[in-house]
Amino acid sequence: MLRNPCPAPEGEPMKKCLLLCALVSPFALAGQAIAGANTAQLNCSGSHAGQAISLVGAIPASIVEVDLQLTYGAQTLGLASPQAEATERTDFRRGIFTLDVTLAGANRLQLQAQPKSIKYKGSMGGGKLKASFVAILQEAPEPFKAALKGAELRCSYAYEI
Repeated sequence: MLRNPCPAPEGEPMKKCLLLCALVSPFALAGQAIAGANTAQLNCSGSHAGQAISLVGAIPASIVEVDLQLTYGAQTLGLASPQAEATERTDFRRGIFTLDVTLAGANRLQLQAQPKSIKYKGSMGGGKLKASFVAILQEAPEPFKAALKGAELRCSYAYEI
């Protein structure tokens, strides 16, 4: 015999159970929205040795998926999962932003924000975060490795559920 999960007094409709379900459902769905929104948009640009540089695309906010395009002069390199694995460390309140994208072998991109340059509004927990900062390419992948190490980029970061 199956038991009623929301027993009501005899003769009274299951109003209390339905009300409880109606109140809980939006919170359950909100949790799913947070779990599904897991990337942030990064848009960086600058110049180095007279050539334009850009680093644009989706970076991880809660997973390791990455889909970036690094352009220097006329050359573009795609940094995308599954060939690339990324880790991001973001705590704008404490002046921290680092992005590390590893490709095959020791080939990698490492971007680090200058802590005092970080300006932000919102929070990931609040579902919306926007930031801007100046970052340094600590390491650049081939074929840009020698040319871009130490290059300075102005970046914007946007995360929204």
